[in-house]
Amino acid sequence: MFVGTDGIGAGAVLTQQKKTEEQDEPSSKKDSVDDNEQSLNGESDEEIMNAMAELRDEDCHPQHKVVFIKTHKTASTTSASLFERYGYSHNLTFALPWVTHIFHESKLFNRDMVMTFQGMTTFDMLTNHARFNRKEMEAVVPHAKYVTIIRDPASQLESAFAYFEMAESLGIKKYPDPLGVFLENPKKYSQRSFHMSGQSWNGQLYDLGLGHEYCNDSAKVKQHIEKIDTEIDLVMLTEYFDESLILLRKLMCWTYKDILFLPKGVRNEKHRYRMSPERADKIRKWNSADLELYQHFNATFWRKVQEYGPDFEEDLHVFRQLQQNMVHVCLDTNKEGRSDYRETKFAMKKKVPEICKDLRRTDMEFVRIIRWNEVKRRFGIKKLLGMIAGSIVLLILILTAMIVLVSKVMQKLCHIYRQYKESDSGWFVSKTKCKYAKISQES
Repeated sequence: MFVGTDGIGAGAVLTQQKKTEEQDEPSSKKDSVDDNEQSLNGESDEEIMNAMAELRDEDCHPQHKVVFIKTHKTASTTSASLFERYGYSHNLTFALPWVTHIFHESKLFNRDMVMTFQGMTTFDMLTNHARFNRKEMEAVVPHAKYVTIIRDPASQLESAFAYFEMAESLGIKKYPDPLGVFLENPKKYSQRSFHMSGQSWNGQLYDLGLGHEYCNDSAKVKQHIEKIDTEIDLVMLTEYFDESLILLRKLMCWTYKDILFLPKGVRNEKHRYRMSPERADKIRKWNSADLELYQHFNATFWRKVQEYGPDFEEDLHVFRQLQQNMVHVCLDTNKEGRSDYRETKFAMKKKVPEICKDLRRTDMEFVRIIRWNEVKRRFGIKKLLGMIAGSIVLLILILTAMIVLVSKVMQKLCHIYRQYKESDSGWFVSKTKCKYAKISQES
């Protein structure tokens, strides 16, 4: 199994329970998958898998309104892409930031951060990075399901420290083990102001709305965690991403196809730090508020799995077969695709189905497409083209006016230059420029 940059596997990820105990063989759905588990080159196999991908629970209606609280380095980008793909394919509206793909890194979310137009102030989905604020989010996406994802604080901090290059920001990159240096005195370093400093101490609880000033107040931490428990419908776990998606599918009444994903790549070795049990314990002690958050929702997660009923393992098996098939169809995991300096991307196979391209789109790519769609939705193509044409004409008029103004200024300067051409005071206007201004005047 290969592991993605956010810590999720591309294939099946065994649950802790499955590692320690034997599981009975589920019937029905599992058997139907096993019968077609060999190669999916034939049309009948493909048709069977496609039909299974469209399965949903019969006694529910698909939910189209969702707020996804996007935490950092928790597989949240993969999760956000999943929501965005669903919303885009169903022509839903999105609450978006005006410019980037982030609402704000340090301020709690408020409705004024959203790109809005007259007559368009509420939306179907909110999926971009925003610090959790239920009241303000409810004003923008009313009657929504609320979902987030968290990760073991030890692996989350290691990933954030590496990905956001905190060692360089803190001036400790020169040391052989920058993360070790940071953990020797984390309070000293975290108090500095640097890029993504909010993620250096209890970053997940910070994303979920608790200010750092309260992280040492055990009563405040407990109160905020309980508040999150009442305000968020599903807290997914990175370490059990497949299982989380099964719970999400049930919550939203979506199909298996709606929760499929493609792993994006593998983090480069230069952006990884050694993780020993002792180091993991040290990080958890430093991020004790995040640890309390994780322990609380790890317990609620498995209660939800238990409440799901006996079909859980069966549904999980079906999903993993579909997921493995999708990876097989779309990706060449032995070949590197386009990469950046922090991670190596998996290459796409040639002549893949259209769904592979949709699954491949990143969070930022979806945001660009969706933002353009929101503008088109508000103004319409004809009006939008008219606005663009009008803007171009206005720009031409402004440039023309600037040229005329510059020409007049040049003429004035040349007039002054001619008056003082015998002077040695170092005038900066050349005879060539005077000649240009004269030509402009004649024309």
